[in-house]
Amino acid sequence: MVRRIGLGLCLVALAGFVALPAFAAVQNVKISGDINVSGVARSNLDLDKSSLDKSSSVANSVGANSNQDNQSDFLSITRVKVDADLTDNVSTSVRLINERNWNGDSATGTTGSNRNIGFTTANAAATERQFDLDLASITLREFLTPAMTLTVGRQELRFGNGWIVGDPDTNGIALASSLAEGDLSSRKSFDAIRARLDYNPLILDLIYAKIAENVSTLNDDTTLGGINAGYELSANTNLEGFIFSKVRGVVGSSATSAGTAATNVDSGLTTSFNTAKQATDVVNTVGARVVNKSVKNLTLDGQVAYQFGTYNPKLDPNARFISATDKAETSARSAWGTEVIAVYDLKDVSMVSKYEPSLTGAYVYLSGEGRDKVGNKTYKGWDGMYEDQTFGHLINAVMGFSNVHLVGVSLKAKPATDLTAKLDYISGWFAKRYPEGRAVALSGVSGARQFTMGKTPHFGQEIDLTLNYDYTEDVQMSLLGGVLLPSKAINARAAADPFRQRAIAAELIGSMKVTF
Repeated sequence: MVRRIGLGLCLVALAGFVALPAFAAVQNVKISGDINVSGVARSNLDLDKSSLDKSSSVANSVGANSNQDNQSDFLSITRVKVDADLTDNVSTSVRLINERNWNGDSATGTTGSNRNIGFTTANAAATERQFDLDLASITLREFLTPAMTLTVGRQELRFGNGWIVGDPDTNGIALASSLAEGDLSSRKSFDAIRARLDYNPLILDLIYAKIAENVSTLNDDTTLGGINAGYELSANTNLEGFIFSKVRGVVGSSATSAGTAATNVDSGLTTSFNTAKQATDVVNTVGARVVNKSVKNLTLDGQVAYQFGTYNPKLDPNARFISATDKAETSARSAWGTEVIAVYDLKDVSMVSKYEPSLTGAYVYLSGEGRDKVGNKTYKGWDGMYEDQTFGHLINAVMGFSNVHLVGVSLKAKPATDLTAKLDYISGWFAKRYPEGRAVALSGVSGARQFTMGKTPHFGQEIDLTLNYDYTEDVQMSLLGGVLLPSKAINARAAADPFRQRAIAAELIGSMKVTF
């Protein structure tokens, strides 16, 4: 009897072993995340006093944001991340994200994005509540060689201080976020392959990312590839060199193809250039960066870059304003950019050392296109690529990262143990002044707000004050207030648009963030 029972148990165990799937052993699992709740109040984001032309009832800006010059609502950003170490050299990361205005879930979710893994209720009129994939990557250490770490899947890519690559939803691209305040999105992930080669003190990063996949059989996608090299020259000096290439494909030469075969970044473009050559838009960016800390308490960060490639006006929202007699054609690119940031720690100044103050100065130059035409000449406008920087919170929300001189000063201190205060001042000029009366979408995004240009190159100045309070080590509260004072360069009372009147843009954002 005992033998029969033992034999039966062995058969059951064998059947279970055969039937059950095999799972990878897990050494360690970590669950983390954060919840950020914000109240947002913004006014005059279109820098115009009126919301409509009183005489003709024509909206003062175009596209999805035309009625969003004033915003007053709450929003939540929730992220949950799971990290799993399968072996010493194999790990995975998955993070889900939900971004929404309170009671503002869209029935369509993040249209144009392939990140949706949510669900829709059976009732077609019901709203969709969804979480999107923010991270989903596999990391293999010592892959093929002890020096290589390979990461495949949705991941964050950020090099240097985010000047060239850091955010796929930057202010030069149509945002995938469903937030009304898209510039506040926390999405920073790319669908990419990244190989890191650590040859200390040299580190090489090779990347390939798919920014937009539209019709898989057509040449209409947006891709990003490149190499970033970092070298530790000494304890006080780090060098960095990079080359990144953004390629946007175009199919056909008619307005129809612009609307249906363009990337989801530019799907709103419908301008017809039937006589134009339709070439792939290519932005190659090559540059170098130096960070030096040789002087006590002073950090100097400087970089310069050059862009070359092919410019296709079909993917430029501002090309729609070109005269019909001057048909836009593809041309060569030639653009320059530079950035210098200096941070001085005042901790050794006895009178103020207890407040832990620091002073930051910054200068940014990005070349612009100075012609009123786009023809066979070289296009000299800087392409913002996938930058992740903020020089002025409101400037970042309404303008693009191109054709500017930006000068900024920031003072940061701790007036109390758990309280940090930061005061920012930013002033900006157009590198190349736009023709007077020209309507321009300064963000460079299809369907963005348009502004009427005046004579002066100085477009305005911004003042921001930020207060951060550490309620506990896991809970932080913040309050940001800012004003953008536009000059006569913006929304001038020109004959082309006499109803527009300049207005000061303002914002107040209160937030509470919990990290777990």
